[in-house]
Amino acid sequence: MAAKKWTRRELVRVVGIGSAAAAVAACKPETIVETVEKVVKETVEVEVEKVVKETVIEKEVVEIAVTPEPEKELEGTIVITLQGNDTQSWENLALAYELLHPNVDVRVELKPADGYPEWIRAQATAGTPEASYVNGNVVQELFPAGKFLDFAPYFDKMSPYTNQPWRDDMEPWAVSSILDPLTGKCHMLSLETVQVLWFYNKSIFENVGISDIPAQPTWEEFIGWCERIKAAGYTPFAIEGNYDSFWAMRVGWMLRTYVDQYTRDEVLIKRCQPGDYCFQEGIDDVWEWDPTDPFNDDNQKVTINGVRALRALRDGEIRVDSLEMRDMFENLSQLLGPMTQEGWIGTTDALPLFLKGEAAIWLDGAWLLSNYEREMKAIQEEAGDKVIEVFDLGTFNCPSMTGELVDAPARTIEATVGFYSVFQKDQAQNDLEMDFLMFLTSPEGYGIYLRNRLDANNPNGGIYGPPVVKGVSLPEKYQVLFDGLQFIGNHQKAASGNWISIGYNPETTRIHVDLMQRYFLGEISLDELLSGYQQACEENLETYLVEEARWASGLAALDTPEKEPEIVE
Repeated sequence: MAAKKWTRRELVRVVGIGSAAAAVAACKPETIVETVEKVVKETVEVEVEKVVKETVIEKEVVEIAVTPEPEKELEGTIVITLQGNDTQSWENLALAYELLHPNVDVRVELKPADGYPEWIRAQATAGTPEASYVNGNVVQELFPAGKFLDFAPYFDKMSPYTNQPWRDDMEPWAVSSILDPLTGKCHMLSLETVQVLWFYNKSIFENVGISDIPAQPTWEEFIGWCERIKAAGYTPFAIEGNYDSFWAMRVGWMLRTYVDQYTRDEVLIKRCQPGDYCFQEGIDDVWEWDPTDPFNDDNQKVTINGVRALRALRDGEIRVDSLEMRDMFENLSQLLGPMTQEGWIGTTDALPLFLKGEAAIWLDGAWLLSNYEREMKAIQEEAGDKVIEVFDLGTFNCPSMTGELVDAPARTIEATVGFYSVFQKDQAQNDLEMDFLMFLTSPEGYGIYLRNRLDANNPNGGIYGPPVVKGVSLPEKYQVLFDGLQFIGNHQKAASGNWISIGYNPETTRIHVDLMQRYFLGEISLDELLSGYQQACEENLETYLVEEARWASGLAALDTPEKEPEIVE
């Protein structure tokens, strides 16, 4: 007899999901009915008593049986098309949601990183997408075009899973960080904290005699370590050099970090001035620049006028071929190439080099702290009979470049991540998709998600960092790991000069990545890299303003930076 193939809904009925039962138990039909009947009964009795007194008829109040009108059952289809490969966590969350809402079908169709931005853009231009959730951070140029739902109106709606306004299900600072400081809109939801930092193999460092590891070394110290490691026969630094690495991942992270070091003073050009449409009394009239404070230019402390930033780019006041950028690339060229594995430009996955003990240093997010055991187990299984020794991880913060052209010490990416965006659709469909997110951000929903992410048997699990969902905490073994991190400031903000570190739209990004790869391969000079990128920024500005930012007056809007540009809907 052929084995029966269970459907997802049948699996729900016979097996259940981890602790999904706890989530369901919190919503027992009996409890809801009793509560509703009690409230309705008391309300009706009060109303009847009021009528009796007004008509002066002294009779016994008769109880009236009231059957509350049942809420409409949710129905429809939700399609999860986020980037990644952790189907286990999303499938189990989907099963739990379907158990609560039998008329809803939740499909998990995660996507690979390669070609993901292009796939999202194709969905956005081909009518109403079927996809529900995507990672909007890779296509932020689509936000002004109204392709994505604004979450802000939902924050004050009651979550049916916690019986409180949805915003109260998350930490206040986390909600504030994802709101546009000018418009109050929100197009991305992020639920985990993250910090990007540098990891090192303690055994290799000890073998080559490097013992004094400051929390944040200088660039000169860092390169000195690399030279000693290389002389001992190891690869100092493992990194990928493909397109995704240059614009979105490790090379891109470094570019954002070090452009920020050299351009912190750009905030003085871009900040809102008195009379600007964005000027906020009580904030912008009292703020003063202090580069010694890594949090001085946070979005809540100073308001940035994007029109002034782009005007400065047009007028040459902000340039990408400056002395500062030259100095930064000269420093990076000491590392990328001389201290990396051979053929690094063609590498698509460099982590195995670090895990196998062939490379001493690795740049990653703090999520490696929770993933390390899993990653080592996987690499050992792949190695077969070859012995892969487990080593202790060490960490340090981004090395700071120094010199007269540098404005301040290095910051890093310290932010919330997730970047869940929802395509703009009809009201009923968007409400359904937002209901799923409310379930995700409840203690029950996120508890299911977190337990699966931390499941040792989940080959694609792991977390970025502590969650911002209230009522959910990490197991102690993980919390201890994250508690030891030192925060140095986040450069992912409007005030930072790194907004053009990679490119301000897809075309300038493509050109810049190509130029950088050719430069690090030795095919073009630094002069050619800088002048080529400057030319690309100048030539693509009008196209960006008209077709992507969708400014009605295009370049002309830059002549009146005090006015908010009119957007073509």
